[in-house]
Amino acid sequence: MTVHSRILERRREVAEDQAKKSLRRLLRLLVVSAPVAVLAWVAFSPWLSVSAVSVEGAGSAAVYEVLAGHRVVVGTPMILLDASEVEAALERDPWVFDASVRLQWPDRVTVAVIEHEPLAWVQTSGGWARRSVDGSVLPSPEVPDSSLPRVILPEIGETADARELSGALEWIDSLPPRLRDGVVVRAQDGELWAELLGHRVRLGRPVEMPAKAMSLTSLLSQQIPPGAEINLVAPTHPAVSQSPPAEGDEEGQP
Repeated sequence: MTVHSRILERRREVAEDQAKKSLRRLLRLLVVSAPVAVLAWVAFSPWLSVSAVSVEGAGSAAVYEVLAGHRVVVGTPMILLDASEVEAALERDPWVFDASVRLQWPDRVTVAVIEHEPLAWVQTSGGWARRSVDGSVLPSPEVPDSSLPRVILPEIGETADARELSGALEWIDSLPPRLRDGVVVRAQDGELWAELLGHRVRLGRPVEMPAKAMSLTSLLSQQIPPGAEINLVAPTHPAVSQSPPAEGDEEGQP
């Protein structure tokens, strides 16, 4: 009976030691996990969730659809948002030139978008498309309308970075908006030629395009014969000449 009592006592001591160890482990776990649990609760609480999304510059681009697809909406915990990922998604839209997404803690998101603006209809080997000043192809109808100037370069590829194309777009962008209506730019014998206001304009090689636009603007403010041909190859020394009459229009001809 004495031996049996000692065994039972020893078993009780071992059980108590194990219980104490388990209690200490539990207390250590609570000490470590309690702050984590509190932080997690705070992070996912309404105080650190999106309460407002401010968007600037959105027009043609599907900005709100992209934001919704990445959960940039009221109620989403701020900790779940990745600003750089949302920016990259926005910039994949063909209308978007640049995008900025800022997380303004504790509960606001600011989105700023700069969109491409259509500058001209451009015809390439792939057909017609609206393009911005940097040559970016924008979503377009298949048939051009009269809302923009036209650049006709059917010999270049649809995505080609041709000097003629960049030069033509730079020249159009440098013109005052009042002179852009009805403008047509073509490539001919390695040079660029334009048509506007009844004049043929020789632009030459695609260099010094802003200077050529400025020179043309100055000339058109003066008295120029209707239908005169304007030479802007040297923009600081432009030349104006009367275009030869069309066949059958010579004096004495019917």
